[in-house]
Amino acid sequence: MKRIAWLTIIAAMMLVGTASAAYITFNAPQTVYIGDTLKITGTTTVEGLPKPTVNPGFSTEIILYRAQYTKHEIERKTIVVQNDGSFSTAFETDGLEPGQYSIEIVDPTLSTFGSSSKRQQIVNLIDRSGLLKIDSPVNQGFGGTLDLRGSIADLGDAGVQVRVERDGFTVYGPQYVATDKNGAFSVEVPISEGGIYEVTFSDTKGYIGDAVFVVAGAPGPTPTEAMISASSPASRSSPAYFEVDTKRGIVTIATSAGIDWVIEYIDEDGKSHKVNNKGMLEPETVEVAAQGGPIYVKVYPMSFNDSDTVQVSASNADSVRVSQTAPGLFGDATPTPAQAAPLPAALALLALLAVVFVRRG
Repeated sequence: MKRIAWLTIIAAMMLVGTASAAYITFNAPQTVYIGDTLKITGTTTVEGLPKPTVNPGFSTEIILYRAQYTKHEIERKTIVVQNDGSFSTAFETDGLEPGQYSIEIVDPTLSTFGSSSKRQQIVNLIDRSGLLKIDSPVNQGFGGTLDLRGSIADLGDAGVQVRVERDGFTVYGPQYVATDKNGAFSVEVPISEGGIYEVTFSDTKGYIGDAVFVVAGAPGPTPTEAMISASSPASRSSPAYFEVDTKRGIVTIATSAGIDWVIEYIDEDGKSHKVNNKGMLEPETVEVAAQGGPIYVKVYPMSFNDSDTVQVSASNADSVRVSQTAPGLFGDATPTPAQAAPLPAALALLALLAVVFVRRG
C-alpha cells in the first residue's frame, strides 16, 4: 500500500517537473454554437498533490484566436488563480464568424509552465441562425399577445426553447414550446404593452438564433403616459412644422381634432411618411418605433379652404416644439417674415402737412 502511495506522489512530481515549472490545464467545449458563451475552467493543481503549483492570486492572460486559415487575435481575458488552484473565464461568441478558433494561455516567462501543462485547445464555432425561419410579421399591432410562428430546420418534434425580452427584462420564458415533425412552432406570448421585443430560440444543443419584433400600440393611455404638445397656425399653403425629441420605444404623435389634418413625418432613418386616416372629428395619429432621436413633423389641412391652429401632442418624448429647420427637410421653402412696404412719398407729405395744420390751429 505504501509503495502505491509513493508511486502516486512520484508520478505527480514528474508531471510538475522541476521546481521552477508550474502546472496548468483547462477545459473548454470542442464545439460552441454562435450566440452561446464559451466557458473555460482550469486548475493549477496536480492530482495527488495538496497545493497548487502556483500561489493564489497568480494571473496571466488567455487569448481567443481565429484560426481558420491565418491566426489573428479576437479577444483576451485575464485569469486569476484562486486558493484551490482553480480559475475560470468566458468569451461571448455573438457576432463571430463560424469556423475554427484557438484558445491559448500565455506563459508569462516562456518557462513558467512545464511541458505537461495544457495551454492550447481548438474549438469550432457553428452558426445555426440559418436554420431559423420566422413566419409571423416582425411588425405587429398590439392585441395583448406577441405572435411567434416559424420553423427550425432539422429540429423535428424535439421542441424549441423561447425567451422574450423587452428593454433588457425577460417577459416570457425561457420555456419550451412544441414543434411538429417539420420543426414548425406557433405560440402566442402574452404582453401588456407595445414596444420592441427580442426573442431568443435555443434547444438542448444550445443557441439557435434570435429575432426582433416591433409591437405598435398599447391597451390604452395610463397616467404614466403623459402627453406633451406644441401649437402653430396651419393652412394648406402654410403648413405647421414640429420637431419631436423621442425616447426609446413606441412614440405616439397626434393632432388636435376639428379639422381633417394630414401628417407627414421624417423618421430617424430620414424616411418620409404620410398619414391621413381620420376625418375632422378624430385626431390624426401615428405610432413610430424610435431609438431616442428626433422626428420631424409637418401638418396641414386636407382642404384648401381650411386653416386653424393645430396642436401636436406626443407621448414617450422629451419635447415637442415648433421647428424652423424642418421645412427644408421636407423640401419646402422656409417661410420668411413679410417686410412692411414703405409709405408712398405723397402719403408721407400729406401726413406732414396734417401735423403742421394741427399745430397752427
